[in-house]
Amino acid sequence: MVSAQRLMLIREMIEKNTFVSVKEIMERFEVSRSSAMRDLIELENQGLVIRERGGAVLKEKAVTLSNANEAAVRTKENVQEKEKKIICERAAQIIHEGDCIYIDGGSTPLFLAEKIGSMNVTVITPNTFFLQKLPATFPGTVYLLGGEFGMNRDMTYGPLTIEMLKQFNFDLAFLSANGIDLEQGEVSVYDFQIGNVKKEVLKRCRHNRLLIDSSKLGVKALCSWARIEEFQDIYMDSCPADLMSENIVICE
Repeated sequence: MVSAQRLMLIREMIEKNTFVSVKEIMERFEVSRSSAMRDLIELENQGLVIRERGGAVLKEKAVTLSNANEAAVRTKENVQEKEKKIICERAAQIIHEGDCIYIDGGSTPLFLAEKIGSMNVTVITPNTFFLQKLPATFPGTVYLLGGEFGMNRDMTYGPLTIEMLKQFNFDLAFLSANGIDLEQGEVSVYDFQIGNVKKEVLKRCRHNRLLIDSSKLGVKALCSWARIEEFQDIYMDSCPADLMSENIVICE
């Protein structure tokens, strides 16, 4: 396939899914990583996309994240994969046998599954994709929250989800976000219904942890649902020194 045709098809992929990863391009067109990267560089030089770590988004969609431009969870599983694994490996160190833990929706918490796979813990989650990651031999207990279900979100949300949450208390909550603004001290997500679920979790747990990789720094999403001081720890892979706060934990 000639490069010009491949560039057109890559742009169509991004238009359809908002984000395309380098891995997706490699698999779709059977090209090397360097070729996939060159294609994204060329599209960026043409002013059509903005490259992000692990892939690219359409230039006109590199704005406030909302339902209109947020990518499906499954398309983001391998984006920033190394960083997400490092973050979850560090976060999992505070989990102990017998703990009751909340696992949030999103792609980052997926990497906690292998860390707790052999632990006798109680998991409460709206994240249906997370359950697929747990091994069949998981010795703990799982409570899947009900409610409205979004196929692209792989999680439940809405009033029914919040009503179920009100019946639980958690030892630990591991939450995710689409964006974090350390200058304004805000954490945001692309949908108000999902933001409301996260707000309720904050009320049900005294030890809230945020799992967020550095590519989310400065990203603005539609719904601001928390202040950074509401988290005991914010686990990140890196953070500029001038934006560090006492509760940011750099995972290495």
